[in-house]
Amino acid sequence: MKMNKKILTLLGTGHAITDISQGALSMMLVFLQPAFVLSQVQIGMVMLAFNLSSSVIQPVFGIFSDRFRAAWLIPMGCLVSGAGLALTGFSTNYPVLLFIALVSGLGVAAYHPEGSKYARLASGPRKATGMSIFSMGGNLGFAAGPVLATYFFGLAGLHGSAGFFILNSLMALLLWIFLPRVTAIHGVSGDTAGTAKTAPHAARSASKDRPWFVLPVLLLVAVVIMRSFVHVGLVTFLPQYYVQYLQQSEKYAAAITSLFLFAGVFGTMVGGPAADRWGLKNIIVISMASLIPLLYLFVHLHGFWTTILVALMGFVIISTFSATVVLGQEMMPNNVGLASGLLLGFGIGMGGVGATMLGWVADRWELPAVFETLIIFPVIGLLLALLLPNREEITQKQQQ
Repeated sequence: MKMNKKILTLLGTGHAITDISQGALSMMLVFLQPAFVLSQVQIGMVMLAFNLSSSVIQPVFGIFSDRFRAAWLIPMGCLVSGAGLALTGFSTNYPVLLFIALVSGLGVAAYHPEGSKYARLASGPRKATGMSIFSMGGNLGFAAGPVLATYFFGLAGLHGSAGFFILNSLMALLLWIFLPRVTAIHGVSGDTAGTAKTAPHAARSASKDRPWFVLPVLLLVAVVIMRSFVHVGLVTFLPQYYVQYLQQSEKYAAAITSLFLFAGVFGTMVGGPAADRWGLKNIIVISMASLIPLLYLFVHLHGFWTTILVALMGFVIISTFSATVVLGQEMMPNNVGLASGLLLGFGIGMGGVGATMLGWVADRWELPAVFETLIIFPVIGLLLALLLPNREEITQKQQQ
């Protein structure tokens, strides 16, 4: 079966609208901080609440989607993500803000396993390329989040967050209308990579994944967590750094954050095809190795060069999103939803833990110390990535 670009575009667009909340929340916190007099640790805790609900719960959604046909989670996840984000501007106190962040995260958790499963089915033999289209949508939404948050704030202050509900409701309706076309692909597409069936009901009759995959999957999740510590740390503290430490405007901070995230969109476009051509593991290793000097230079350079470095870091970090998901799915061919939940959800979402730790660092040693601390994570990630199996090793193990 050839790649179904129409389905991939629809799922990628839904991914974009759903993931707007991930980029917009960090910018909303810039506006909410003076209203609630939040410390950097409290800001990190809000990100942690969002990321835990979108990550810890996501593997549960993944297991559910492996055992039942749950395509309805795609439009529902989009709707709930936007509804939670819309309510942030109406928060009456800090505990309410934490709860609303949890709700928005649940919507993100619901969308990803089913969305990525059908994106894999629609990808044909070019799994990493197809997944890069799906991932590009999410990264595009992530990147647009800070800009939209600033725009809505300019229109109606904190209550402008209601604009996200309108946006997500329209997308959820569109996904619901075209859902029959999305679900139809499982009846006509096989997994052309030669792995086990990946249809939503396949796990009922499929055998369990072999035990040898446990350690490699754990290593891959650990690599994704290290990447997420850097990713979420930069998304959370770049706007704080530019507004509070460098005394720049909120609009400038939003532009820098969006530059980081939009560069990631291009990284995703390049990373998927590159992984199909040169290998999933190779792209992951190169990305981790490249992050180390880029973070070091960001700490020690100033002015125009920091803008260039922000863009390069965004490109390098997000270029491996599709590669890590596809590698996990190939390790767990009978539990594609669970693999997606672990890597798109748990691994990426654990970045909120890193944001909380980095918030403590910022409160104790000021914001520049955050970026010095970030260098530790890609070093660990590189060492772990070198231990990952490549596609040939996975194929050999599956044939044994």
